[in-house]
This record gives sequence, structure tokens and C-alpha cells, in this order.
Amino acid sequence: TASILFIIAPYLSELLFETTLYSFTIRLLIVDVVVIAIAHFFRHVLLGANKLKQIAFYGTLSILARWVFIVGFLMAGLGINGIVLGWLIGDLVLLATLTPQVARLADFTKQSLKPTKQGYLPLLRFAFPLFLASAVMFLYTWYDQALILAFMPSSDLGIYNTAYRVFSVLVSVAIAMGLALLPYYGMAHGRNDHKAISYGITRASKYTMLLIFPLSLGLMALSRPVLTLFAGQQYEQGWSILATLSLFGLVYGILPAISNILLVSGKTKTILLLSIIPVLISLLLIPLIWSLDLVGLALMRGAALLFTLILTVYFTNKIAKISLNKKTLTTTLIASATMAATLIILQQLVYSTALLPLYVAIGAAIYLIIIRVSKIINSQDYQLLKQVIGEKPAKTLMKLVGFSYITK
Repeated sequence: TASILFIIAPYLSELLFETTLYSFTIRLLIVDVVVIAIAHFFRHVLLGANKLKQIAFYGTLSILARWVFIVGFLMAGLGINGIVLGWLIGDLVLLATLTPQVARLADFTKQSLKPTKQGYLPLLRFAFPLFLASAVMFLYTWYDQALILAFMPSSDLGIYNTAYRVFSVLVSVAIAMGLALLPYYGMAHGRNDHKAISYGITRASKYTMLLIFPLSLGLMALSRPVLTLFAGQQYEQGWSILATLSLFGLVYGILPAISNILLVSGKTKTILLLSIIPVLISLLLIPLIWSLDLVGLALMRGAALLFTLILTVYFTNKIAKISLNKKTLTTTLIASATMAATLIILQQLVYSTALLPLYVAIGAAIYLIIIRVSKIINSQDYQLLKQVIGEKPAKTLMKLVGFSYITK
């Protein structure tokens, strides 16, 4: 497919932009997609080997290289080609750093590949539903934008996209947390240890709730200054969209802790079903767009996300019992809601985008005070943090956020 698109790039340029001037840009993008696809595969190989530190380091190095070259190429006057070249170089850096690590883990000799040939059919049965699910989710990503173009002024597309991009930062944090749990669930499933999976859900959901709940409701409360400060005054009216999406972002306080259990259990057909259902729900809720405009679109996506969580919990609970820490769930919701309510009232009294850092500091202080008083962070959490980042950093972090009594 990439080869065909590379060859017909001039025709694509003519079709999309009514000129062939962008043929080279399109070809660069096609090459970059191929590089990304290979790097994505290698990254998951390392993820399966529990090489999370290497993944984080190489990803950071790639992003750094990307922006350094983008800035350099723009200063050299390369324009849009410079930006795409920067993307390509950054992704090539990622591929170049991942390849030696994967080569150390895998044996690509002819002898080692013989068993793989015999296992093609089971592999295809496993992967094909995932391929279809990915295709559905890709189309769903652009589905709401197509609805805007179909039913609303084209100017609304920029407002919605900007709000959704800000929200996607929260989503990316949740996805990263889910991926970090994948090796643990994979090993537990390999041992057929469902109790370990259930224990992992309980522990992991505690930390996802502690982090995502305040981020979600904090972003909801501060949606107006955040959008104005980082996107510009012209996008300020999109704050209600961001606030609506952020409220439904509470789903990500639980979803990362269970999102990959279906995958490691081989339930790929169920994953395909879970990718189709949001689309069906969105079709049923299209009337919201006619009555509520862009906010209706955000409600439509949020409702689909909520149903995805409900169904994921239902199907995952058949594999391993889901038991959430009720005290953590209640406390983090109360603390986050109290923080959000305080920030909304504060903005009604004194509003300025320049005060955003102060709003964030006040909100964080309120949340941490409630969490500390409730004492849901205990020595067991400190011991886990110490194993992850080391004793001194863990102790420093605990003292920094006001939990020094745990480290005594």
C-alpha cells in the first residue's frame, strides 16, 4: 500500500490540493508512516520484555530530535517540508535506538523461524480482529470531524479539534499507564494466576484514580483559562467542549487498570466488539448535535466512552474478579470534586488566564490536603514507589507532597 501511494503521490497532491507541489511532502509522510509502523512494532516487543525504562528514554530522545530538527529546518526556510522532515528524523532516531535492543531479544535465524511458519494461522486468528478494531477506531477518530463538516460551519472544526487535542493529553497519560501494566498482566495470565490479575487491578486502579480523577476534574474546572492560554483567545469558546470531555475523562481513572486484560487473554473478538459499540452509540446520539451543537458532539463521544468502560468491566470480570478500593474511589472523587468546585468559585471571583499557575497550585494543595487527611496513601504505597524509583527519590517525593509520616 505504501509503495502504491508513494508512486501516485503527484496524483494525490493534485486531488487534495489542486497542485503537484506537495508531491514530495506526501512521499515524506508515506515514508514516515512506514518507519512509525516498524518502530511501533519494535516498541511493543520491548514492552512485552518489560523494558519500560528503555521505551521511555528512546521515546524522549526521539521527541527531542524531532523538535530540534523541526526548528532548524523552519529557520532554514523549508516550511512544511521542514516540519515533515523533522517528524521523519525523529521517528528514524526512535527506530535506530529500538532496533539493537530488539535484535538482542529476538533470534532471527532460519532455524528459529520454522516454528513460526507453522503457527501463522493461530497468529492470524488472534491478530485479524485487532486489525479490524484498529481500523474501526481510526475511522471513529475522524467520525466526529466528519459530522462537524456535515452538519455545522467549517469554522467549528478548528474549535472542536483544539479542545479535543488538549483533552487528548489526559488520554495519553491514561494510555501510558495502561501500557505499563501490560507486562505484569501478561506474566500473570501466562501462569494462569487470576488472583494475581485481580490483585493487580485493585492496586493499579488505586494509583490511576489518584492521578486521573484530579487531572480530569481539574481540567474541567480550568478548561477556559487552559484553552485560552495554550491555544489562543480565538479558541476560548471551546471551553465548554473541553469541560464536557474532561468530565467524562473520569472514566480513565479506572479504564487503564483493566484495558489490556482482554488483550493478554486473547479475547480479540471481544476487543473488536468493544470498538464497534462506541460507533453504534454515536449514531444513536447524533440528534444531540442538532440541539447542543459542539457540546452535543462532546456528550456523544463521552457517552460512548462511558459505555466502553461499562462493557470492558463486564467482559473483564469474567476473566478476573474486579475489586476496586472503595475508600480510594470515594475519597479521590470527593477530593477532586471539592478541588474543582473551589476553582470554579475562585474563577467567578477573580478570573485571569495569567492566574492559571496560581489556580493549579491552589487546586493541588486542596487535593493533597484531603488525600493526606484521609490517609489512603500508606507505607505499602511508599514501599512500591521505592522499588520503582529508588529509596531517596521516593522519600523526597513523599515529603514534597506532604506525606513524610509514611517514611518515618
